[in-house]
Amino acid sequence: AYARTIGRPNINFITPGITISDPDVANPRITVNNPDLKPWTADNFDLSLESYNFKDGVGSVGVFRKDIQDFFGSLVTDATPELLAIHGLDGDAGFSNYTISTQTNAGDARVSGFEFGYRQSLTFLPDWARGLQIFFNATRLRVEGNRTSDFSGFSPATYSGGINFIRARYYIKANYSFLGETRTSLVAQNATNPADTYQYQGKLTRIGVSAQYNLSRRVALYLSMPDVNAITKRAKRYAPGTPEFARRSGYQWLGYYTAVGVKGTF
Repeated sequence: AYARTIGRPNINFITPGITISDPDVANPRITVNNPDLKPWTADNFDLSLESYNFKDGVGSVGVFRKDIQDFFGSLVTDATPELLAIHGLDGDAGFSNYTISTQTNAGDARVSGFEFGYRQSLTFLPDWARGLQIFFNATRLRVEGNRTSDFSGFSPATYSGGINFIRARYYIKANYSFLGETRTSLVAQNATNPADTYQYQGKLTRIGVSAQYNLSRRVALYLSMPDVNAITKRAKRYAPGTPEFARRSGYQWLGYYTAVGVKGTF
């Protein structure tokens, strides 16, 4: 398949205006909207092979490439007197420790990748085990482009899988997901942050369990445990030459929760 697509910027990126953060925050910033930000366009190429109900399984494998022009990027610079004067903020010396951030058309970019998905019903099992399914999905991404291109949210590797046991009156589902290290935002260059320093979300693994039992056609009991392994988030900040021991910048343990209840359809 081939498609030509267009992506318009969010309205809050192009509405003229300036947002100034509180001076007491850790990294004070002046955000300047860019009314001249142009939409990006992309040529999309997709090739896939899919199989349906082959020995009670459904599977697909595919590759894709997206060539993007005028991709959006975040440009973060120190608030120099010259830049402050351009934006009409040169009358306040308190802005000297700020950074200025704006969205730009950073240049061309390319996103290419591989996708795989498979679901198998285990119909060869005895009658009491009928309804058992296994599934697995994988996506690998590679992003290339100008160094200021904002590839936030693009994870190079995403995997998920699980087991479903589905019967007429109840189901039990267990799933596993893995999200690779994801780049989130560019950090302004200064004495402590060299060029090409980015914020990253560390690798994230989640394991969940859910179940439901139908008391009638309209009322059911349910159980939801989306993170039985307790989520641990790790934040990193580093440039290409930063040694591994110096890349950790934050650690957050979020725990887990369990929801048990009754739901109905009326």
